[in-house]
Amino acid sequence: MTFAAALFLAYLGACALLWATQDGLVFHPRSLADPPTHPAAVIAEIERSDAVLRGWVVNGDQAGPVIVYFGGNAEEVSVNIGWFADRRATTVLFNYRGYGDSTGKPSERHLVEDAVAVAEWSREQFPDRPLVLFGSSLGTGVASLAAAHAEADAAILVSPYRGIDRVAQKHFRVFPVRWMLRHPFRAEAVVAEMPPTLAIASSVDGVIPFAESEAMVQAMRAVEGGPPVEFRTVDVPHGAFPYAPDFWQAVDDYLAGVTQA
Repeated sequence: MTFAAALFLAYLGACALLWATQDGLVFHPRSLADPPTHPAAVIAEIERSDAVLRGWVVNGDQAGPVIVYFGGNAEEVSVNIGWFADRRATTVLFNYRGYGDSTGKPSERHLVEDAVAVAEWSREQFPDRPLVLFGSSLGTGVASLAAAHAEADAAILVSPYRGIDRVAQKHFRVFPVRWMLRHPFRAEAVVAEMPPTLAIASSVDGVIPFAESEAMVQAMRAVEGGPPVEFRTVDVPHGAFPYAPDFWQAVDDYLAGVTQA
């Protein structure tokens, strides 16, 4: 066997390994280490046909918008309860299936379908309040794709992307990732159906490149007659946004201007 042939076979083997293990690269389920005891959080549960989603409603009696939060790929969402308890809003946080105490196995289809169900449940619980889909990292794709089916009044996207396939291609340049990925979360496909949006990104984000977030914002703004898109930068490492006062100031300012359509 020639060196070139051996190298090609090794490359094919690496491609096969990447294909087989990709779910573990996209999803990193986290269990619920300690049940939250924050007084503003009330346990909630939604039964799906093949899974049970478990989470919390924070500040259920608060005035203002209702936020439905979708977290990152390695995020157990109860860690955010304290942050959202400080907002002048009610926040609904359900763990993805397979995360926290939610049952089932995560996939793009399931996460998006669950997100629509959670948004509809939240609308039923708080029918006279503006509904805001709030996604962080992986959750920006979940929120965007859910917005194509759920009647949201606004969205907040933290480290948005056009598609996980585009992000993965930047990290695995020598592999045809965009043709291999089973869970591409192509948010750019639904930009025409997005509500008014606040996008927040960081120029030092090592996971979702700033240029990718910029490209998603440009795609949303390119929609003729589309809703307004506000773009803010908070230069902190990926995942450190909640620790930056400027981040929450941007969120609170935007929420203060959200009204129900």
